Amino acid sequence: MRKIGLSLFALALAGCITRPTDPLALKIAVNDIYCTDTACFCVHDVAARGYTPTVDTLRAEHGIELEFTYFTEPYQLEEAILSGQFDGVLAKPWTALRLQRQAGAEFQRIADVLDPNDNRWLSGIVIVPADSPIQTLEELNGKHVYLGQSDAYEKHQAAKRLFELKGIKPAKVGTKASCSENIGVLLDEEADAAVISDYALSADCAVDFANPGDFRTLEHTERIPLTSLMLDMKRVGPPEAERLKKALLSISGSQADESLLGQGFVEPAPWNPPELEHTP
Repeated sequence: MRKIGLSLFALALAGCITRPTDPLALKIAVNDIYCTDTACFCVHDVAARGYTPTVDTLRAEHGIELEFTYFTEPYQLEEAILSGQFDGVLAKPWTALRLQRQAGAEFQRIADVLDPNDNRWLSGIVIVPADSPIQTLEELNGKHVYLGQSDAYEKHQAAKRLFELKGIKPAKVGTKASCSENIGVLLDEEADAAVISDYALSADCAVDFANPGDFRTLEHTERIPLTSLMLDMKRVGPPEAERLKKALLSISGSQADESLLGQGFVEPAPWNPPELEHTP
């Protein structure tokens, strides 16, 4: 009887050790340029990423339920962030970070998402028409240049910093809301140069009317993370955030589902935009 009792105790103890942890449910707002649920249909040959198999694996193997809500337009994502109804965001980091004070949130990047080429970085590119006489960034002094708006870090804040570091002083600086619009001003000969996201000529609506061979790149802005999964630490505790991070990393790399179009999630690269110190 003693042996039987010990055996039952051992089984019970083993059950306690191997029993899945309590379920974790999180609502995530998503806007990913490579995701078929958020990208324009015109680039679905490139933007074909799907998250459903990964979400299913997290639920089945890790007891984590991620409820993804997809937003095709950045302004829709911004409204979702400001609504306070989501535990996290999967998008360009700046989109969420610049709104966190206004939203009463405290976003922390827990993982970056690699693109189809297993690249984690994003930069802006300063472009001119291929037949432009302008050959160097320095020649933009006294010229007309278009940047992105302030919600697009790689083609606004980073571009301004690049011009400042290089001592470039354009005579006129305008802004447009999209890469397509900035490309359009060059095609219409309304400006000498424009700054666009480095993916714009391959994974953006500009592919419908712009040929990469029609432009030359003068310079890249600084590299920043392309896509991150961020959690609001005012809604999610550190243990839960760490649990999700470990789970995502465990099903990435060689274990990543092919629907992610690459190796999936990786440790977040350090990035601390100085502008956050001055965000109202």
